[in-house]
Amino acid sequence: MDLKQSARDLAIEYLLQEIKKGNLKAGDKLLNERKLSENLGISRVPLREAICTLSTLGILEAHQGDGTYVSDSYSEIFSNIIKKYGIFDRSMIDEVFEARSLFEADAARLAARNHTEDDLVKLEQALKKHENALTDYYEGKLKDKDMMELDTEIHLGIAASSHNNFILEIVKSIRYVTLQQDYFSGQYTLDHEHFKRSSIMHREIFNAIKEKNEDLAYKKMQEHINEIRLALDIESIRRDIK
Repeated sequence: MDLKQSARDLAIEYLLQEIKKGNLKAGDKLLNERKLSENLGISRVPLREAICTLSTLGILEAHQGDGTYVSDSYSEIFSNIIKKYGIFDRSMIDEVFEARSLFEADAARLAARNHTEDDLVKLEQALKKHENALTDYYEGKLKDKDMMELDTEIHLGIAASSHNNFILEIVKSIRYVTLQQDYFSGQYTLDHEHFKRSSIMHREIFNAIKEKNEDLAYKKMQEHINEIRLALDIESIRRDIK
């Protein structure tokens, strides 16, 4: 393997892992090239190539004369990568739900471990907003889009409670793409009672998180994602994907 390429990949992997672990957060400034290259044990040339690669993806931002920073928001960037590599290809819609099951279940598990009291307060507020909106929705006063916005607030709240920035951005990006494509609109819904069932599942997930029951939080989120999949007409989604 080419040594320069290997060193570049090492730097990319290191920076991505630092972001994933939360050691580098949105808006954080990287160490200068000299210190960072010394820490990694590589020269500045492959380090610059790594930074250039991540800057091209939008994960890092180079500020002229001021250094390199972690991008403030890269959920849209992740979603563009997802679309580029065809996750929403007709043959891969099932993989989307597999990805949601994995990442959101991990988020729930970590939320059970890492949540703060403030996280619980915000989640409780989001749950009540969703629960209180059910009557208006089934009376025709709210649209599917309105309920999905409330649903998104809960799911992102759980992901935020994990205190894992990488997982939060992945969950954001997957929801960004699916909502943008309107896959959760009424035309694709087989079970029009699914918002009621979602409300029950949200509460069960929340209780597991509150009780710090990591395994139960993980299991309940996987069950919830599976129920969502069963509530949708996947074949129609496949047929209509452009």
